[in-house]
Amino acid sequence: MQNVQAPTVKMGVREYLESLVAIIRSPGGFFETATGESGSRRALIFLMISGLFYCSVSMTYFFENSVLMGVIMMVNAVFMPALAAVFSFCIMRMMTGSMVSFSRVFNVYAYSSGAVMVISWIPGLAFVMEPVRAVLVGIGLYKTGTLGRFQAVMTVILTAAMLLLFFWTLAPLVLAVRDSLESWSAFISVTSYS
Repeated sequence: MQNVQAPTVKMGVREYLESLVAIIRSPGGFFETATGESGSRRALIFLMISGLFYCSVSMTYFFENSVLMGVIMMVNAVFMPALAAVFSFCIMRMMTGSMVSFSRVFNVYAYSSGAVMVISWIPGLAFVMEPVRAVLVGIGLYKTGTLGRFQAVMTVILTAAMLLLFFWTLAPLVLAVRDSLESWSAFISVTSYS
């Protein structure tokens, strides 16, 4: 049995690195101890530190120091785990009817996504790390005592399907808004020259 310390509320550089190593070394042990966390502040800070690292490295090496692209990537780094946690929370409530708190589900997604972000900036590893993130989320949902093994696997699969459906339905709306903005800007440029 490994000795894994219970997480504290404080999240400095040392605590961040200890949490990262604990997730990589023993995800089951880490998520068992993370069950005792109250709230999502520590997990959110962990996710934001990982997101800042991911965005700064990606922005520097691949997007030629574009601040706009860095901001977009940072919003994506925090928004996607939160959206996936919302979908998983809804699926879990429908599937099991358990009264698990949203913060526990969000914490699993925040820690799993944060641990993967540290590596996924490397070209070619982003697609490889997505299954790793799914495995970490499944382990987290199982080890926090919220779901059984089969239920955790089904929740991860259904959440991925819901995310795909969400963005496939959102894509035509985004294209329509973009086209209307382009036509509106063309109209304004024509009327301003008249």
